Amino acid sequence: MRTVICNSLQSFWDMGDHQFLEGHNVHCVFPMSEQVKNFILECQSRYKIHTITFTSNLQGQ
Repeated sequence: MRTVICNSLQSFWDMGDHQFLEGHNVHCVFPMSEQVKNFILECQSRYKIHTITFTSNLQGQ
């Protein structure tokens, strides 16, 4: 299974809207708040993402 790296929230949205994330694992490496993280996790079923992981030391304030 491939893992797609998202460097920004915009890239996550763009790739998701164009079905590039469908069936893949996604790893987000950009700073984010807990609210944004929860939003991304809610998008998992809509974009048909297998799993979503985050770089933990990049949590935004």
